[in-house]
Amino acid sequence: MKLPATTPPESSCMEVLQTAGEIIMENGGETYRAEETITRMGVGFGLNKVESFAVPSGLFISYRGKNGKLETSVKRVRRLGRNLSRVDAANQVSRQVAAGKMNCPQAMEKLKEIKAMPGAFSGWWSLPAAFLCASGFSALFGGNWLAIGASGVVALVVQMIEMFLSRFRKRGLAASVIGGMFTALLPNLLVLVLPALQTELVIAGAVMPLVPGLAMTNAVQDTMRGDMISGLSHGAQAILTACLIAGGALLALDLMKLITGGMV
Repeated sequence: MKLPATTPPESSCMEVLQTAGEIIMENGGETYRAEETITRMGVGFGLNKVESFAVPSGLFISYRGKNGKLETSVKRVRRLGRNLSRVDAANQVSRQVAAGKMNCPQAMEKLKEIKAMPGAFSGWWSLPAAFLCASGFSALFGGNWLAIGASGVVALVVQMIEMFLSRFRKRGLAASVIGGMFTALLPNLLVLVLPALQTELVIAGAVMPLVPGLAMTNAVQDTMRGDMISGLSHGAQAILTACLIAGGALLALDLMKLITGGMV
């Protein structure tokens, strides 16, 4: 049985549209996906001339209610991380709204549940994931078993450092520099104990979990769709992150030169 598409006051629907877009943007969803979700839900609520414009740092929404009044809003978006299960759940809500099976209050209650939904995996799962990722890339680059194991261990330690920094809300640019520094520093310390260690391959594998692959993917995708603002923003973020990781690695190499007297 279909439910009424709109529920007065219509301003309550604006909050629903904002929340749906915010969930998608803050959990790794693409800007075009947020725009499509907002538009689809607005039409499902019976609103007219629904328009949405998303950039990585904000949402702009407008529509005309049944009374002909134009409603507009601006929503600041602050990225929290990646949780694609929340993105998928928000898309499921939008489909139900578009089908007329959910009205504004019901959609808002469901979206609140989605915002409070824990991730599919706890933070500790990132440790074995980092180990396997780094080890796999080290093997792909031609490393021997010693390099593969060392690369995984270095990536695991770096991931633990990032988890520690996240407790103090320091997972942004500072974490990229620190992560890059330890990714280069630890293999150069290990080679002092294990002279046969393939240091370059260890570093190449261990740095892969830090590479901003999602940001670069979104940059290319947004640019190909003609969304130049989001494409340039994601591209700049990816390039800046990569530069900070490289800068941290260079700091580590300079530190090793001081420790070993220029032998590195």
